[in-house]
Amino acid sequence: MSTEALPTAQESAYPPLQRSLFPMLLLFLAANFYSIDKAIVGVLAEPIKADLGIDDIQMGLLMGLAYSLLSGICGLWLGSLIDARVRKNVLGWAIIVWSVSTALGGLAPNFEVFFVLRALVGLGEAAVAPAALSLIADMFPPARRGRAISAYLIGATIGTALSSVIPGYIVAADLHLSVPGFGELVPWRTAFLLCGLVGPVVGLLFFAVREPARRGQASACAEPSRAAEKLAYLWRQRRVVVPLFSGFCLYYVAFVGVSAWTAPLLMRTFALTLPEIANLLGLGLLIAGLGGYFLGGMVADSRLGAGRGGRILVMAALPVLALPAGLAGLAPGLVPAIVCLAAISLATPMLNVAMNATVQEIAPNDMRGFSYALLSVVAALPAGAGGPFLIAFVSQTVLGDEARIAASFVIVVLPALALASLCFLLAWRAYARAEPDSELARVIRASHA
Repeated sequence: MSTEALPTAQESAYPPLQRSLFPMLLLFLAANFYSIDKAIVGVLAEPIKADLGIDDIQMGLLMGLAYSLLSGICGLWLGSLIDARVRKNVLGWAIIVWSVSTALGGLAPNFEVFFVLRALVGLGEAAVAPAALSLIADMFPPARRGRAISAYLIGATIGTALSSVIPGYIVAADLHLSVPGFGELVPWRTAFLLCGLVGPVVGLLFFAVREPARRGQASACAEPSRAAEKLAYLWRQRRVVVPLFSGFCLYYVAFVGVSAWTAPLLMRTFALTLPEIANLLGLGLLIAGLGGYFLGGMVADSRLGAGRGGRILVMAALPVLALPAGLAGLAPGLVPAIVCLAAISLATPMLNVAMNATVQEIAPNDMRGFSYALLSVVAALPAGAGGPFLIAFVSQTVLGDEARIAASFVIVVLPALALASLCFLLAWRAYARAEPDSELARVIRASHA
């Protein structure tokens, strides 16, 4: 990893917009590819299960724990690395690692090897959001950050939609690739191989971009803060941070569970094949996700979002908007079910924009990477691992029938969303009561400088 000197900024202007366009394009593509490589395993869950001879609980582990394990264990280290090293280099290597691991997943001979490769995908992708959001904070002034974050995250929405469309096309075409030493690959393996081979190009291009100067208030030390000092700062703000991060975690228990099991839910409930649902599902997710990020950027930068605690108050309302997703399996047909699922696809981008902008406000500059990484850890382990596993466990073990996945959605998703809304309300109340001369207030004022 490069140890070249990190550029710093005093009161200089932000980089001109023209200079930020190419890095933003690369961030957009990175978000696109990580969403494809993350979601593709859920879309192809049924053929993967059949080929590897595994059950729903094992599949839930592949979609959740495998992806979240290394990202959870190494997430804080990655955050500190991003705060201390050249962020574009961290991003470049991360993209290469997860993309190669995705491609190799198409060659995995069994559950165990596939689990390890999914863990490496999760490790690589764990560095992306902290590094990307830290870069955006230093490339765009506060008035533009919400829209810049939306533009970056729109790439994730397009990737999520393509993670349905691309495998659906490959399965429908019955596309088999012949790989020397491995023989002919079945369609789900072909999809993994093809999707993973594109990412390293974007990773290499990151090495050519210019690292923006770091801005905003640093912590007390001139040198980058140690992890213990960063945790101590967040603990001092625990009345805001604990319910804020808890709400995010609970929301993502629901969202990751829904996202992971969407294709199996629709295929089992309505007796359809992947090619029959892929295009309509991809279109629904695309429209809802783009709408969510467009609205999210506008709300985050609006008077409501920019008001005292306004973004957190918006976050308290979004889990309520997402509630229909838990009822998707009870819908009378495929189209109404996708409309229900689109509710959480609309709410999640808005939540991401508001949450990321809030973290940029409450964390000093040399803690942003660490804070994003801590947020990712909070979401990765209990939410990323728990969401897919809980839905599988309830349907297979509690209800005793994998076909009852619709009831499992109701049991897992609705309570998680309700509790998330309550946590965000508690965080909003604590944020609104912060004293003007408090440490948190000073950091917030510095983030708007």
